[in-house]
Amino acid sequence: MKRILIVVLAILLFDSCQKEKITIGTNVSETFYLDNNGESMRVLVEGNTLSRTFLIFVHGGPGASSYFYNTDYINYNIENKYAVVYWDQRNAGASQGNSNGSGLNLPQMTEDLKKVIQVIKYRYGQNSSIFILGHSFGGLLVTSFMTTDNYQAMVKGWIVVDGSHNYPLNDTLTRQMLLSVGQQQVALNNNTDNWNAIISYCNSHTGNFTLQESKQLESFASDAETYFNEVRQLSASDFETMAVNDSWPITSMLFNYIYSLNASINEQLAVTQFSTSLYKVTTPTLLLFGKYDFVCPKELGDDILNRINTTDKKMIISPISGHSMMFQDEALFCNEVNKFIELHR
Repeated sequence: MKRILIVVLAILLFDSCQKEKITIGTNVSETFYLDNNGESMRVLVEGNTLSRTFLIFVHGGPGASSYFYNTDYINYNIENKYAVVYWDQRNAGASQGNSNGSGLNLPQMTEDLKKVIQVIKYRYGQNSSIFILGHSFGGLLVTSFMTTDNYQAMVKGWIVVDGSHNYPLNDTLTRQMLLSVGQQQVALNNNTDNWNAIISYCNSHTGNFTLQESKQLESFASDAETYFNEVRQLSASDFETMAVNDSWPITSMLFNYIYSLNASINEQLAVTQFSTSLYKVTTPTLLLFGKYDFVCPKELGDDILNRINTTDKKMIISPISGHSMMFQDEALFCNEVNKFIELHR
């Protein structure tokens, strides 16, 4: 019995000393969990790791998931060229740990992103080219990263897709867009009941928005893009198919989302802005916004474009998308992302 126990212990010790297998190839799919300050965050790396070029998706929320971005179109049109890193932030997606309320804040999440980049470089080579892409709330997170110390030196470029870097400005721009477009649509006799309700709310809420007012504006903004035939509407069945095919951990995703939705971080974010720090950014920049994005209006992109301290910058407006260009204008999204990466990697 003792001999068997010794053998078992030796095997366990040997296994624990083995370096984790890292796959270098053109069609890779591997998942690992990154532990940092009380949270174990899911990271899925897919695509062409042989390229030594990695695009990190920084998802919206807080509390959403990178699972949503792992579409067949992105698989076939970006992952065939580069590796894509689908990172679930703390208290999001399939990430694990305690409720971790004290750790759910923007500075900590900025450090989490830094750690993701460090781990990718450790696993696949220090000479790897890293790009970060922030969508919606992810726009705030990547802007925090880019304006903290000299973190931007860790990446070759950053991409903001329908993202926010300044929540107070965001609320003001959303209200202005809802009001001006709503008035135009009422004049055209389009969805008048819906638009009149939005106009009435905007006229009675003019600034210094509370968190509740901000949430209501965001709700109206999400609805507004559905009133235009030009915008491709996202179907629940599309995500249901992805959920089944990719075995989404629905329970974990749901509980993480509900927790983050009601967490104190939202009060902090409501007054957070990085406009006055954007002068620090000297890294190549790509900004992608939808013409019909009321949640994060394209003027947020204008603010970034005018304030960053680099001439290597580009802004593209999709004429057919709202708040989710990567789903609503897939071809334009992938083409612009690929061109940007190829130019700067």
